[in-house]
Amino acid sequence: MKKLLSLLIALVMALSFATGAQAASKPLSIWVDGEQVQFGSNAPIVEKGTTLVPVRMLLEKLSFKIDWNEESRVVTATSTNPRNEAIISLQIDHTTAYVNSQPQQLTVAPKIQNKATYVPLRFIVEATGYEIDWNDTERTISIDTIQESRGFMWKVEKDGNAVYMLGSIHVANEAMYPLRDEIMDAFMEADHLALEIDFTSEGDMEDFISSINTYKDGTTLQNHISEETHQYVRELLTELGYESYSLDQYKPWFASLVLDELGRDESEYKAELGIDEYFMNLAEESKLPIIGLESSESQLNMLNNFSDRIQEEMLYGSIASFYMEEEPVKDLSDMWINGDLDMLAEMAVQTQKADEEYYKAMLQDRNVLMAEKIDAFLRDGKSETYFVVVGALHMAGEHGLVTLLEQKGYTVTRI
Repeated sequence: MKKLLSLLIALVMALSFATGAQAASKPLSIWVDGEQVQFGSNAPIVEKGTTLVPVRMLLEKLSFKIDWNEESRVVTATSTNPRNEAIISLQIDHTTAYVNSQPQQLTVAPKIQNKATYVPLRFIVEATGYEIDWNDTERTISIDTIQESRGFMWKVEKDGNAVYMLGSIHVANEAMYPLRDEIMDAFMEADHLALEIDFTSEGDMEDFISSINTYKDGTTLQNHISEETHQYVRELLTELGYESYSLDQYKPWFASLVLDELGRDESEYKAELGIDEYFMNLAEESKLPIIGLESSESQLNMLNNFSDRIQEEMLYGSIASFYMEEEPVKDLSDMWINGDLDMLAEMAVQTQKADEEYYKAMLQDRNVLMAEKIDAFLRDGKSETYFVVVGALHMAGEHGLVTLLEQKGYTVTRI
C-alpha cells in the first residue's frame, strides 16, 4: 500500500508541474515519442500550477487535425489515427471541455496568448491516450505512445474454419489497453465469440449459490479451517469494518471470493476491465453471437468440491493479498502486457507441482472439455471463424489447450 501511495503521489507531481518549477532557469522542453516539439516564440507557460501549451503545435504532433471557429472561439481536434477516434472540443475562457461529446472539467481554462491558443497539457495527454513522464532535473516532459499489450494469442485452422484463441487475464487495469492490432483484427474477423461463461445468457445465480455456499450439517467455517486461519479472517474483517464473524456461515471457498471482491474495492485492477469482459461488451455492441464453453454452475461446483485443505489455502491466499505491498495481480498483468510465454509456461508447471488436486480440477480437466468444444468448432463444416477467450493459464503447459489441440493433429500458430 505504501508503494502504491508513493506511485500515486509521484504521478500527481509529474502531472501538476508544481509552481516551484517556474523559478527554474532552464526552459521547459516537451518531447513526443522521442522528438522535441518546437514551439518557437510560443513556449509553454505555467499558470496556477498547471502547464499550458499551444494546442495546435502539440496536437498536430499527436496526429490530430485542428479546426478553429472564430465566432464561438472553439477549437476542435479530430484524431487522424485509426486507433484513437477521439474528438476534443475546447472553448476559450471556459473550464469545460468535451471528449467525444462527454464533458471534462479543466483546472485552467484555455486562453489566447500571442495569437496562440493555450490549453492544459495534462488534459490533452489524458484525452489523446498517451502517457507522460516528467523529469524535474532536466526540465523535460516526455509524451509517449502507450505500449500495446501483446497478450497470448494463437490461431488454429481446418477445412476453412478458423479459431483464434486468446489467453486472457480476468482482472485488469487500464494499462492493459490498447490491445495490439492483430488481436483486434482477429476479433473483427470472428463470426462467434466463445468465453468460459456467457454471462449475457445466464439467469440469476443467487439461489444456486445460496444452495451450495453454506454447510447443511450444522458446521460452520471455523469447523473446516485451522484456528489460526479463522483468527486471521476475524482480524481482517474487523480491520475492514465488518463484524468479525460475518463470514462464519459460509464455506471457505465462498469466503475467499467475498474477500477477493472486497480487496478490489480500492484496487486499480477490476473485473470490468478484464479481457473477457472487454470482448463480451464489444460482442454485445456488435450483436456478435456469444458461446459459453462452461457454465457458472460448473465453475461453482468445482470450487465447492475442493477439499477443505484446498479451500483453506484459497482463503488464506485471499487474506494474505490484503497485506502485500504490491498487488499480486500486477505480475500477471505485466506478464500479459509483455506476452511473456516463458513466464506463463513456468506458472503452469509450478501450479501443477504445488498441488495436484487443485491443478487437475482448475486446469487439466477443464482444458480437456474446452479442447473438445474447440475441436467441434473446427469440424462443424460451416467455414466460420471463432474468437475464443479463456484464462491465459489454460493455454500453457503439457495439459494446456495448445498442446491438446496439437495432439489432435492441428497446427497451432502463435500470433
